[in-house]
Formats: sequence, structure tokens, C-alpha cells
Amino acid sequence: MTGEISGSESSGLEASSVGESDVPQQSKRRLRVGVIGFAVLTVLAIASVLMVLCGVPMDAIYWGIFHNFLDLDVYRHGGSFVVQGLPLYDGPVFKGMMFTYTPFAGILFTVWAVLTFQQAIVVWSVLNVAALFAVIVLCWKYLGYRLDAKAYAVSVLATVIFLFMEPVRTTLWLGQINIFLLLLIVWDLGRDEKSRLRGIGAGIAAGVKLTPAFFWAYLFVTKQWRALVTAVLTFAATVALGFIVMYHDAYTYWTGTLFDSERVGRSDAPSNQSVSGLIARLTHTPEPSQVLVLGLSALAACLGLGAAWVAYRQGQKLLGITLTGLTATVVSPFSWGHHWVWFVPLVILAAHYAMASRKAWAWIAPVVFLLPVLNWSRTWWDPTVFPGTDRFVGMGLFMLTVPDYLSILTGAIYLWVFVVAAVSTLILFGWKKWAVPEPEAEVTAI
Repeated sequence: MTGEISGSESSGLEASSVGESDVPQQSKRRLRVGVIGFAVLTVLAIASVLMVLCGVPMDAIYWGIFHNFLDLDVYRHGGSFVVQGLPLYDGPVFKGMMFTYTPFAGILFTVWAVLTFQQAIVVWSVLNVAALFAVIVLCWKYLGYRLDAKAYAVSVLATVIFLFMEPVRTTLWLGQINIFLLLLIVWDLGRDEKSRLRGIGAGIAAGVKLTPAFFWAYLFVTKQWRALVTAVLTFAATVALGFIVMYHDAYTYWTGTLFDSERVGRSDAPSNQSVSGLIARLTHTPEPSQVLVLGLSALAACLGLGAAWVAYRQGQKLLGITLTGLTATVVSPFSWGHHWVWFVPLVILAAHYAMASRKAWAWIAPVVFLLPVLNWSRTWWDPTVFPGTDRFVGMGLFMLTVPDYLSILTGAIYLWVFVVAAVSTLILFGWKKWAVPEPEAEVTAI
């Protein structure tokens, strides 16, 4: 698969001086995918569907793709607690599960309390897939591509292919909120910087789940002051709304519950793909040294934000946003595999740069970023782990059994993908000053 660029070659030798989303419609790239390209994407899409349905048997109790939605049920019951005026953080809200989101999130989840569990599953799943499709379309738009029929067709196939990405598959399986937050931030911060409301989406996302507040650091280092102020003020409004609607719960959350990491899970769990999880597993303790965690998290933050700053300076705004999302997940105290939905725009970006490079070997990049994050699974036959089931299924490369000398690689595979992405950005756009061809050049892919 090779990418070819038609148009003035000289335009491709100079760094683009405009932002990806600021390109006039008439000068946008046209994503042209040939018959072979569509055939390859179609085969991958079919394989993805088969793996989602059969990789873990669809009819498996708890583990099948349609047999969980535990987090969605927690959202529903949390919303029900708000409606009934019950204490949201004093104990479990459903089957021993704590509500770990903000009071503002609890208010938003009240809309799901009016639906039955089965109705919520259907609506939530459809909206999740639609949000994933919207993220992919926005990526093409912000990368300067014309949104014609072929671009939408490629986006549909890419949506299906990404269903077998572990963060996406697990998000759907659990009924998680990650894809919606991804869409909110990509839509918001990928927009024209002249937009007066830019930053409001990042503020709302942080109001629902605190991790997106890390984007404030990105806005700060890139000196996007208006968006930063808008994001902070929007977040403050969500906090204020929580106190107005449910003062006691808001006070409980912001003065105590917020700092209780045990409500999320053990730091040394294999599914904790963050710096704290890596250190906890390496030191064989559920309570790793906070000094070591903070030190390595600071290094990871500098690496990620430094790469994001370089990307932004070179006009690669979507890359900067994506690296920030990945960095936020790395330094979070606990990052489940499904938190890493930022791999979706990362793979799209890798494909875009492969097309722009005109080098066949450049297509190694999207493959390198995609393969490690697919939903590879392992089954243990142990009915004592989850009553009512006869197996335990670990999903994600980090759950596979490997020799000890490979465990540091596979056990923290998402962190290493982040490192590769950040270092590659620093090399290509910081050191080599690679110039992506101007948007008016038409790109032909596969």
C-alpha cells in the first residue's frame, strides 16, 4: 500500500503555516481510496466483527460482548440515587460497585434512570458506535481532508475495524463513557482557535471525569489562553451545579471521595496501564512508592507534553491533542485499558502521515500502533472467580501469559506505545522538522 501525492511538489517541501482545521474547504485534500484499498479495509472490517463476536464467545455469561454493561448499570443507579435524593458516595450504588464520578456526572446520568436496563443497553451502544464514527470523521476533517462520499465510506469501515481495539471493545462491553469524552475533546479542541466557545467541551469533560483536566496543561504550554480560561470556567460551573443540586454529595466528593483511589481498584492490577500500575507490578506491591510514582509520572508528563507542544508548533494540532490524551492516561493514578481510546486518533494520524510520506514502508506505523492494542484474550477455566461463570477471560495484550523477560514489555504495552508515539513526534517534527505536504495537494491512499 503506497501513498502518492499529486500537485505542486514544492508545496510539500515547506512546513504548513496553517492549522489543520483552518484550511478552506476548496483547498482540502481528497482522500482517494482505490478498489484494492477498499477490499483490504472490508476484509479487516469483517475480521474485526468476527473477532468481536467470536474471539470471546458471544454467548459467554459476563464475558460475551452483550453480557455485561456493568458500568452502564452503575451509571443508571447513580442517576437513580440522585433522583431519589439518596447519598451517592456513602456506599455502593449497585452490586457492591461504588460511584466514582463527579456529582455533575451523577446529574447527567439521571436521564438513564428512566430507561430499563435493556433499553439503556441499546441506546448506549448505538450512541457509542455513532460517537466512534464521529471521532473518525472529525479526525479526517481536522487533518484537512474533504468529507466526500469516499471519506465517509472509509470512516464507516474504520469504525468497524476499531471495534476490535481493546479500549473500544471493552468500552462497549462495559457500557463505559470513554468514547463520548474522546468525541467531546476532539470536537472542541480541534476547532478553529478563533471560536469563542472553544474550551467548553474540555471543561465539560473534566466536569464529568477529572482526567480530561490534564488538557489544561496542554492549553497552558501552547499559550491557548482563551480556550484555557473557557475550560476552567466551564469546569467551575459544573462543580457549582453539583453543589446547587446535591450539596451534601458534592461536599463529600470534593473533600474526600476524590482522593480515595481504592474505590477504583488495586494499583498493581494488570489492567492498570499507567505509571503507577507499572511501578506497583515491578515492585510487587499494591501501594507503590509515591515518590517514585510522582517522579516517573513527571517525566512522562514532560515527554508527552513536550511532544504535544512540538506538534502544535508545527501545525499538527490533532497530533498535539492526541498526545495530550495519551499522556493524561499514562499519569493518571489508575488507567483501565478502556481509558486508552486515544489510540483511535493515533492510528488515524499514523495512516495520514503514511499517506503523506509517499513511502510504502511508512504503513508500518499504523500497524505498529494498532496491533498491540487489539483485543487479544486469554481464558482461565476457574468458576470460583465469578460465580455463575465457568471461566475468567483477560482481554488485552497485557493480560496474556508470556515469559518473564517479556512481561515488562507486554504488561505495560500501552505505556510503551505512548513512548513510541511521543519520541517519534519529537524526532519527526522537532529534530528532523519533517514537513507534511500542504493541504491543497491531493493524497491518494492504497
